[in-house]
Amino acid sequence: MKIIIITEKYGGFCNRLFQSLHYHAYSIEKNIKFFNPTMLGILKFDNYFFYFLDNINNFLLRSITKVFRIIFGRKELYFYFNRNNYIKFVNGWDFRKYKLSAKHHKVLKSLYSFDKRYFSGKSIKLLKFLINKKKDGKFIIGIHIRRRDYKQWNKGIYYFDDDFYKDVINKLKKNLINENKDPFVVVVSDEKIISDIGANFYSEGSWKQDQITLQSCDLIVGPPSTFTMWASYISQVPLIKLNANKNFTNAIVCRG
Repeated sequence: MKIIIITEKYGGFCNRLFQSLHYHAYSIEKNIKFFNPTMLGILKFDNYFFYFLDNINNFLLRSITKVFRIIFGRKELYFYFNRNNYIKFVNGWDFRKYKLSAKHHKVLKSLYSFDKRYFSGKSIKLLKFLINKKKDGKFIIGIHIRRRDYKQWNKGIYYFDDDFYKDVINKLKKNLINENKDPFVVVVSDEKIISDIGANFYSEGSWKQDQITLQSCDLIVGPPSTFTMWASYISQVPLIKLNANKNFTNAIVCRG
């Protein structure tokens, strides 16, 4: 039996999801058993008590990984019993299998989509609201405004002010109206948006509720981020990655 186990998470929620996704896609392709104990409950629960348990769980896993490193002198451990039987304990971020994450999207979507049985009342209400907007003929644009860490990350190249997003929204609306579409702009952000930037709705929810919002859109727009990429991959919705030039011609579906 072949087994791969992730023993240490990487980054925030969507980074963790992508880390898991590629190892999982590879495991499906190679008929390998896959386990990721770092992600227990992440797709189900969305409350402070779960986050507390999640931190404890990953603290313990990280501690075990450090012990392994001290004993064996390696970041990742492979135990081969023979050619067809082994256990690999992995924890890297750079492992990528884009062709396989695209090939096995249907299976991976079923495994990595949020479990609606555990939706909060607010999440259910939010989803119904967006579904009804689509029934009314609205073309929903999801704008992701990321500010906090982006002020310093990569020298602030993707840190944009309210006027920038207001201009983006106005241009998107005009383009869609010219295509005979009825735009409805929803905004998710890691900070409260005070200025009027031309949006129709502000999510102001948890990371999970913001993901539900973006995954329910017809088009996703935002600076390069695994947050928007994850929503695009799971829902197969086109994504525009913003840059200082406000380029709207690069809408593509994330393949993983």
